[in-house]
Amino acid sequence: MSTIIHFLPTLLNELFNLIVITSNEDVALNTVRVLIHIVHGVHEAGKNDILHSYVQYVFKTQDLTVRKRVVHEELVKSLNIVLKPANTDFLMINKFLRHSWFFFQIINKSAAQHLLSTERIKMLRQERFPADYQLCIKSLVEGLVPHILQKHKELPIETKQANISLAFFLKKCLSLMDRGFVFKLIKSYLEKFVPNDIKTLHEYKFEFLEIICFHEHFIALNLPIMRSIGIHGQTKNMKGGAASLQYQWMSRHWSLLKNFEHEYRLSDEFCRHHFLLGTLLQEIRASLCEVHDIRQTAISVFKNLLAKHAFDDRYQGKAYQARIASLYLPFISILIENYSSLHLKTPPATPPAVKKVEKISTSKITEHFSNPVTPVLARRSTVEPTGSLPASARNRDSSFLGLIAGQAQTQPTVTFANGSCTSIDSNASNPSTLSERSKESEIHVREKDGTESLDDYKCHARSHSLPFSSSSSVLHFDKMDSVEIKDLLVCFLYIIKHVNEELLIGWWQHCSEYDILDFFQILELCLHQFKYMGKKNIKNQHPAMCQPKSMTLPARTPPPSFAQRCNSTYSEAGTHTVSPLSSSDADTFYRALLEANMATEVGLIALDVLGLYCLHLKEQLLYKDGDNLLMKKIFDIYLSFLQVGQSEKMFKHLFAALRAFINKFTIALFQGNALLCGKLCFELLRCCNSKLQTVRNEACALLYLLMRSNFEFSKRKELTRVHLQLIVSVSRLLGDVVGLNNARLQESLSVINNYANSDKAMQNTVFPSEVKDLTKRIRTVLMATMQMKEHENDPEMLVDLQHQLANSYASTPALRKTWLESMARNHLKNGDYSEAAHCYIHIAAMEAEYLKQKCIISDGCSAFKPISSNVEQDESNLKEDAGVHDIQYSQETLLKNLEICVKMLEQAERYEVMPEVYKLILPIYEEQRNYEALLMCYKTLHSAYAKIVDVNRTGRRLLGKYYRVAFFGASYFVEEAGKEYIYKEPKVTSLAEISERLYHLFCEKFGKDAVRMIMDSNKVNPKDLESKYAYIQVTHVVPYFDEDELRSRPTEFERSNNLRRFMFETPFTVDSNKVRGLPEEQCKRRTILTTLYSFPYVKKRIPVFSKSVQVLSPIEVAIDEMLSRINELEEVVTLQPTDLKKLQLKLQGSISVQVNAGPLAYANAFLEGKRPEKYPTDKIMSLKEVYRRFIKISREALELNGRLITSDQYEYHMSLKKNFQELVDSLSGMLHEKLYYQEKDVLCLKRTSLDVFNYISGSPSPSSSNA
Repeated sequence: MSTIIHFLPTLLNELFNLIVITSNEDVALNTVRVLIHIVHGVHEAGKNDILHSYVQYVFKTQDLTVRKRVVHEELVKSLNIVLKPANTDFLMINKFLRHSWFFFQIINKSAAQHLLSTERIKMLRQERFPADYQLCIKSLVEGLVPHILQKHKELPIETKQANISLAFFLKKCLSLMDRGFVFKLIKSYLEKFVPNDIKTLHEYKFEFLEIICFHEHFIALNLPIMRSIGIHGQTKNMKGGAASLQYQWMSRHWSLLKNFEHEYRLSDEFCRHHFLLGTLLQEIRASLCEVHDIRQTAISVFKNLLAKHAFDDRYQGKAYQARIASLYLPFISILIENYSSLHLKTPPATPPAVKKVEKISTSKITEHFSNPVTPVLARRSTVEPTGSLPASARNRDSSFLGLIAGQAQTQPTVTFANGSCTSIDSNASNPSTLSERSKESEIHVREKDGTESLDDYKCHARSHSLPFSSSSSVLHFDKMDSVEIKDLLVCFLYIIKHVNEELLIGWWQHCSEYDILDFFQILELCLHQFKYMGKKNIKNQHPAMCQPKSMTLPARTPPPSFAQRCNSTYSEAGTHTVSPLSSSDADTFYRALLEANMATEVGLIALDVLGLYCLHLKEQLLYKDGDNLLMKKIFDIYLSFLQVGQSEKMFKHLFAALRAFINKFTIALFQGNALLCGKLCFELLRCCNSKLQTVRNEACALLYLLMRSNFEFSKRKELTRVHLQLIVSVSRLLGDVVGLNNARLQESLSVINNYANSDKAMQNTVFPSEVKDLTKRIRTVLMATMQMKEHENDPEMLVDLQHQLANSYASTPALRKTWLESMARNHLKNGDYSEAAHCYIHIAAMEAEYLKQKCIISDGCSAFKPISSNVEQDESNLKEDAGVHDIQYSQETLLKNLEICVKMLEQAERYEVMPEVYKLILPIYEEQRNYEALLMCYKTLHSAYAKIVDVNRTGRRLLGKYYRVAFFGASYFVEEAGKEYIYKEPKVTSLAEISERLYHLFCEKFGKDAVRMIMDSNKVNPKDLESKYAYIQVTHVVPYFDEDELRSRPTEFERSNNLRRFMFETPFTVDSNKVRGLPEEQCKRRTILTTLYSFPYVKKRIPVFSKSVQVLSPIEVAIDEMLSRINELEEVVTLQPTDLKKLQLKLQGSISVQVNAGPLAYANAFLEGKRPEKYPTDKIMSLKEVYRRFIKISREALELNGRLITSDQYEYHMSLKKNFQELVDSLSGMLHEKLYYQEKDVLCLKRTSLDVFNYISGSPSPSSSNA
């Protein structure tokens, strides 16, 4: 082989000469076989460079031409024979596949030299080569394709090289031959791929397409001519200077056809007119429905192609870039089709880590991208429609192109929205073109692991993508990740940044409303995906940057240019490499600067597009006075700028755009739905609280403009809408308590007042006084919230203060709703779902009352009475004022809040209230014939009733416990001193738990040594307490019901809902200071407390409204205690399934025979001998009746125990039975009657809590009168 290599050029020349001079087909075929073997041997010897040198410097077709026979024609004929299916020399074919690049380059060079030497290069392309040669080329391609597609599994390296070589061969053919013929070959090749191909074949397809599309005349090959546009007027692409001349030069080639709609869609006509680009876009659209790896490959090809256009020196003029971008308009429709895949399930907090990939990734692009930090709007129409284009806009253009292709630039300073200002000193790198080297040599391919399942080759036409349709359904395999989304969005941004304005307007005019909505949703997504996350996040993203070792490295040198950072798309080795990242702090800072500039650039592009749409399609936005989906979407995007956070420079452009918006759309802001004005007021108030002085000043100026515009719109009468919405907004801001700086907001209000006082045009109007009044009201709310700040750690006090503010706005629904929502948020944060639900119940009732006054519905807040008795008390006083006319409630908003109520009630486990809420919802849905909503309602109701049955059966629901809390100590509690509250605590909160919580809470307020807890329930005399302490008394209370209430509340839930009266008991003795004594001495004081509202309510604690005290005599105490025992036994007997252990415990405590304790103790004290004579007859009769019922229920419990016990508990049961018999005998003697077991001898009366009050009050029951 060394001898062959030594004489290789001569040997190859002779062999190629032999192919030409021989007339024997076998000789030519064998010569080609020898050539294949020689090339393979040279490759195996590691001398590939000799083969490249031969092709580039030695081979000349003129020296080998004999009798008009040329190398390229004869070589193609022989290769056709080699690749025929009849050829069984598979080793020879495999070698050719591996080294096909050599033969394709020889063919191309021979053809090119032949055209030049014969001057056929001057002929038409269709006439340059004979038809036989074209037929042979077609046969060669058709013969090679099956080998590539069939052998990709066993010969991955050979087939990959053959695919790439074929692509480069056809790419060169586009420069030499009839392009229509070559296009047919490309189409024929791509049709061999099918949608269900495996990943490897998809990679082959896109590798092939990428090489073809990187042709130096790709733009010309796609016929960049344009149809006439039905929009007139000067735009940024037609303004004076060199750009104008370029535009005029290109315009001469535009045909004046009427139909230009196909330019916006990936239609068949578009694909015929722009073949290569149409084919690429079709494949990309199809790939977006595939799995991640295939999608990423396709997106990378498309992104790299745009990067090549961006840095092509031939197309640096704005007109050229605009025309190029217009070719890619159908990509917008493709992106809209796949909009649902562009949302991450959980968007990452920081951009994904940079990966070393073969192609240019967006994360790497972002790393190498930096745009000027003082950019200005390229389209001045956003702020000044007739303004001229500033020269500095050119820098922004180049910097954005740098993002796409990886170009790095730097600028000295950048200031972020959080107030940090940074600087970096480095020279801006000069733009460099993306050079392209011919990759027709062997490439190094990663070895496959062989785990993929390969489909058999199917030689049938691939199914083309359907023409664009906004309603077409696309099957998506999975959501796209952050890298894919950003890659697609960068391509989208490049297109809309450079595309001619008339084309973009035309695209909007030919789209449906839903397509335009999706377009702007994608634009909004760009703002969120490219938002600046901060240096801290970047450090967390790349821990290597924070390692101690990296701190010791020298400072990083200025970043190299794009040409230094990455190789050409196709290098000799076939891989794309990038230099490793530095691990220094400088690199962290540099990456932060790049991301900040990228966020600014994306924001400016978005502002340009929004301004363009608002300028040219104002009528669509003002449909229904701006109350339409498009206006809401565009307005939301403007607000997204304020919500995402921008650089200080970006804010200046944003506020300028918002000023233009306010001046253009006063009708939408001040006549249409108040929602737009409200949102803007809220965000501007947030900006008035900004740490940056410049942002506060801009926000104040814009807020003043909003007020002035409202005043002018009302014909200089009032600024009602802005007034109301600002109060609502400040209430929303303050409702969350956190993050508000009172001083900065007060300063901003002063600035606005100064604007009003110094505005000469407004001096003789009521405007300055209106502004003064408004700022005064805002200050009043601010002062009220200062108290909230003091009590932010006291959840009950905080909600009380919010409730006071809500009540102060009882006649202004919007403001009341704001504070109720703030209360609901606090309750949800603390897990108080019942209270949160009632906040939304009150909101819904307030809306219902408003709709009733507007005669939209028949019932107002009175319809909510079955849900809560508090609603009518609070929400029935809605008055007509200026604010009421500005709010816009409807049945839809009412339904929305009622649905929220249902969800909250379900979380609170108050299932019984859900049907009452649905009684308000269902009639509306029935009237609307909304059967789908009705279906969901009844499903929820079914689930609620099932849960009611379950909790009633198991008894596992706990709806809270109640405690009386009293405060003493005027020097600490001030207005709260001496007040009593009922606190509702969750689940089974014990007395110790709430006492400890309150103790720690007030220790933080007043100091640990200043707080004292009163742990008994006795009456407290404030005069007996020391003034230097704050006293807190906590007492457990239970709901209290009178006779009527007990009859109407038969279930456990009803006795836990709408509670307004509570009681607690204090034991004492008659003649001593002891708490406990003998049964005949033991008395009890029952205190009944009535609250201002019933529980549950919009807050957890309610003040005590009134108090009454009942004193029980010893015999009444005995009756009460025995009734409690009966109640406990009845509960355990009726419980299903029966709790055997609990049953036995209750039985053992009730029927054990003890003289000094239990039932016998009370019987001995009041019924033994002549003792009954000391007490009223009715009380004695009541006590006897209680004992009869006690014996009856005890017998039932004993029988139930006998049925449930196992054999090992038989003796225990007999012991219980014996004790019960002894108890019956003892009681029979005291009652002077025999107590039988038989059911007929025992008067069956169902015990209810009502009996307690009958016996205590002395009212005889039917049974006692009969006894």
